[in-house]
This record gives sequence, structure tokens and C-alpha cells, in this order.
Amino acid sequence: MSDYLPEELVLEILHRLPVKSLIRFRCVSKSWNSLITTPAFINSHLTRSRSLLSNSNKLIVRHCLDKPYVEHYKIIDDSNDSFDQIQNIELPLTSRRIQHFRLIGSANGLFSLFEQERYILWNPSIRKFITLPKPCITVKAHGRITCRPAFGFDPRTNDYKVVRIAFPSEKAKPPLIEAYSLKEDSWKLTSASFPPGIGFSDWCKPAASLGGAVHFAVYDNDNGSRPLVLSFDLGDEVCHFISLPNCAFSWSNVQTSVIGGSLSLLFYDDRFVGNKCCAIWVMKEYGVVDSWTKLYTVDLNKEIIRVLCLRKNGNILVEVNLPSDWELSSYDPKSQHVKSLGICGRVHYFHVDNYVENLVLLDKPNDAVSKRGACRKRKCRLTSDKEICQLQEAKHLLEEILQHASVYELQLDIIHQQQTIIHQQEAILLPLQEAILHDGRALQLQEALLYELETILQQQTEKIASLISQIEIMETAESKLVLLIQRLKGQAEVETMLQQKTEKMTSLKSQLEKMDTIKSKLVSLIQQFRGQAGEMFSGVGDQSSAQAQQRSSSAGQEM
Repeated sequence: MSDYLPEELVLEILHRLPVKSLIRFRCVSKSWNSLITTPAFINSHLTRSRSLLSNSNKLIVRHCLDKPYVEHYKIIDDSNDSFDQIQNIELPLTSRRIQHFRLIGSANGLFSLFEQERYILWNPSIRKFITLPKPCITVKAHGRITCRPAFGFDPRTNDYKVVRIAFPSEKAKPPLIEAYSLKEDSWKLTSASFPPGIGFSDWCKPAASLGGAVHFAVYDNDNGSRPLVLSFDLGDEVCHFISLPNCAFSWSNVQTSVIGGSLSLLFYDDRFVGNKCCAIWVMKEYGVVDSWTKLYTVDLNKEIIRVLCLRKNGNILVEVNLPSDWELSSYDPKSQHVKSLGICGRVHYFHVDNYVENLVLLDKPNDAVSKRGACRKRKCRLTSDKEICQLQEAKHLLEEILQHASVYELQLDIIHQQQTIIHQQEAILLPLQEAILHDGRALQLQEALLYELETILQQQTEKIASLISQIEIMETAESKLVLLIQRLKGQAEVETMLQQKTEKMTSLKSQLEKMDTIKSKLVSLIQQFRGQAGEMFSGVGDQSSAQAQQRSSSAGQEM
């Protein structure tokens, strides 16, 4: 199949497959086996699985049973109100010294377990575990020590790390911090210094792994046993403090956790008998103290003894103490109703986390499965007739298998013949297929040319239509121009007539002005004559003036 598909497409298809299919497809070919087991493919598959985590409804539940001492890992569908079991996986390993391994923590579907100085990484997705090399800090080299382990994932380097904070028995000696890197497959002492006066309040509980750091619930002996959260950065290997919300905390009952992708605290208040409870606090914005928010308070006065995690539907998974056993149950914070989920186990050994399918450890060598109570090797002896009968039955079965094998060989010959015929038919069909493909390509070229011609014709049609519209507009404008020209011609004739009349009026006006000038002169002459004649010639003057006025009026009329 990979011979006909590009390598990039094959990788994209393989990345989308579940882990179970990828494990099976390793048998397809050597190239696929080497591809699926490369660290690059394992990391890219993990990155894709982590990106889909927010839309996943799967949980993984760890619970331990006694007699026989077996660790179970159940994959659960947590969609809506259902809590159906999808798969049950047993750890193929038992502790050598204690009944069950102690859980250090889990991250992205990988679990870290330990007993004394023996550390285990276990991947239920591929049912594989590895035993880590011995740590640097040991009892032989450093004397009696007390260790606080933690397990986390660094997304910056896609590396899983186990951290050990070792406290020597001699108080004068400072604590040492070492870390195991899965990429390097080795332990190393870090240069990080553990803050003085700090003690752990959650020795037996897994530390919370979030954002490339592990988080512990601690208290400060130098500051009145003030409760704090101590984070250890897996990349920079530096310790930091995170303050708790401003409320009363009992330092001996604080546990770190991760709820809804946020750092959270489980505060078990058991100071007052009959009023025991567990308050769930969540840091909405990492590192911001004011973002601590109290979500729920779980009543612990009845059968509930421990809070585990928050479900998709808002209910809380809790550990319940029943008369005969301990059980995983679902607690509704609104109605305070407790619903049994039918998963029993040892007290304080329940653990719930989001299930992330991954191929981590697939590229590591297999560990030999060691089981406690294994017997020494003994020589095989036939001690009863029953064993002899079983051997005879096995012999008869082998003979039947050999008989069937001959039939299978004949069938294989027939299959080979059919394969030869198929190859011959393929040799005949390939030229026909090539011819068909050639004709198909020619048809595709013709279709492309026709499409281009249609496009050109459409463009020309649009241009012609635009030209026609422009011609129509020009014709309309031409008719308007003709009307205007005609109007302008008529206006020119009128203007000529008006100009002639204006000229006549101007000449008349000038003549009138001249007459006014003469009139004014005559009036002034008459006044002069009146003044010279005097009173004695007033009668004669009146007559002469009347005559003069008549003359002037007659002269005006003649003009």
C-alpha cells in the first residue's frame, strides 16, 4: 500500500489510528515496524493524542485487589451519566516486597510505580513496562534516607521524568534532588537546592503534574507551619513557591491535584468530629494567587473517605467505605447523593486520571516479567498415567495437523497458480488502463480548451453589450445636442433684435439727456431775465415768461 501512496499521507493515516491497530500493523512490513517504533513517530502520535484530550470522555481507573494481589487498570467511558467499562488491563508484574506497588503518579496515560529503590514505568495502552536503572542516591552510598518521589511530563521536550527528593537521616546534611529522564534513560543529580525549613504534608499522595512541573503540598516550619505549594520545574530544575488562598488550612490535610486542566487543592478538614469535609479549590489562572476559587465542599461524615477527581457531568468521583469493602462511587454535589459504580479495591489505592492512548516505551527493550513466588527450575518427570494420556493425545493432534498440512500445501499451489493468472491479467490490463488514462487526459485537455473558449466568448459578449449601451447613450446625447443647437439659433436672432432695440434706446437716451441739458440752461436763462427786469416790469416779464414757456414747450414737442 505504501508503494502507491506518498510517505506523508501514510504518516498522516498512521497518526490517526488507535494504538491497538498500530501494534498490529507493525507486522505488515519491516519498514512499517521501524517507522512506528521510531521516537519521532511516538512523540508525534503522543502530541496528537494530547491535542484531542479536551474532547475525550475516557478515564483510566487504577484499583488493587487483595488475595490474589493484582493491580487492575480499567478504561472507562465517562460520557454523560454512563460509567461503562471499555477494557480491563492487569499489570503483568507483582511487587517483590510489599503487597502492591506504591503509585508515584501518572501523566498522559503513563504510570510510575515503585517499591523501595525499584522504580517502574508502566504503559497500559501497549501493556508494557520497564524497570528503571538504580538511582544515584542509594542507602549504600548515602546511608539511611527518606525519599519523596514525583512523576511528571515536560511538554517542552516531550520527556517523562521521575524526581526523587532525598532527606538524609543526619539533619545537618541538606536534601538532595535527582531526576530520571526517559529520553536519556539515566538518573542524574540536579544542582537544585531544596528550600530550608520546608516539610511535606502529602508524603503518601501523588504529586500533581501540570505545565512541565510537579507540585507538592508543603509547610514552612520557619514561618509558623504556613501551608504552601512547592513546584519543581522539570526543565529548569528549579523550585518555586505558590501561595494558598487566604483561608484557614490544616497543613497536615492538604493534597495537590489537577482538575479540569488546572492546579487544584483538596483540603481535608477533620479538626472537628461530626463536621468533617473536603473543600475543592482550583487555581483558575496558573500562578495568580487571587484566582484561587472554591468549587465544592464534600461531606465526609458518612461513608466518603477521599475525593479523587471531577467527572464530565459535574459529579465527583470519591472513595467510599462500605461494610465489606472499599468502592469507587460518584457523588452529586447538588443532591449529595452517592451512587455506587461497582469497582472495589484496597483503601487509598484508587487512582483516576484522563486516559491518553500513547506508544511511549514501545521503542524500549522488553523487561522480563517477574512474579513473586516463582518456583525453581526442576526436571520434567512423568509421574502419572494421566500425563501419558495427555502426551498421546498431543501426538495424535500433531499427526492430524501434519495430514492437514499436505492439504494446505495443495491449496497453496492452487493459490499460487491463481496469483500467476492474476498477474498475467494485470499485465494485459495495464496497457489498456494506460490508453484509457491517455484518452482521459486528452478529453480533459479538450474540456479545458472548450472552457477557455466559452470564457472568451462570454467576455466578448459582455464587451459588445457594453458597446451597444454606450452607442445608445451617445445617440441620446446627440439628439439633445440638436435640440440645444436649435434653441441656441433662435436665441441668437432674439439677441440680435434686442441688441438693435438696445442701440435705439441708447440713442434716444442720449438725445433726452441733451434735451434735459438744454432745458436746464433755458430755466437758468429765464431766472436771470426775471432777476434783471425787477418788479417794475413784472407784468411784461410774466407775459414774456409765458411766451417763453410756450416756445420751449413747442420746441420740445418739435423735437
